[in-house]
Amino acid sequence: MISRLTNMIKYDFESSVGFIVNSTAKAFQKALDDELRKNVGVTISQWRVISTLTRQPGITQKEIADRVGIEGSTLVPIIDKMEKDGFVKRKLDNEDRRINRIYLTTKADDLWNSMIECALRIRKLSTKEISEEQIKTTLDVLRKISKNLTIYFDNTDSNLVTLSKKIKV
Repeated sequence: MISRLTNMIKYDFESSVGFIVNSTAKAFQKALDDELRKNVGVTISQWRVISTLTRQPGITQKEIADRVGIEGSTLVPIIDKMEKDGFVKRKLDNEDRRINRIYLTTKADDLWNSMIECALRIRKLSTKEISEEQIKTTLDVLRKISKNLTIYFDNTDSNLVTLSKKIKV
């Protein structure tokens, strides 16, 4: 059956911070994925794993999944392919042999600079005709929005009450 709602509340998506941030993030992801595939031969999913492991080598698959924001079952085929392609190596945890720790290989290390160059090209293209001051302001505002949302949805009643009073929800 087709909806016949005629008294729906109108919503201006084009003025919504969340809508614009989400659309921009999707555009960044598509651009970076295209650039990485074309110039380095890796996907954005593989980039996320590699960039996570450059900051925290030897973390578990679950920890990687948590940090990149995907389910563990989604990560497994990505890690499988990366291992097959020689980008990562699984090693059993010394204390709990049920746990795999993931490490980058020298092959992944050798591609790092090329991946960063791709990211820098996308940054340069995306910030064309935007001043450093505007970029700084945008980053500051986005960090504050992220912090507000993180605090508000932290699942603790005391944080919800405190923030609600601060921002008068």
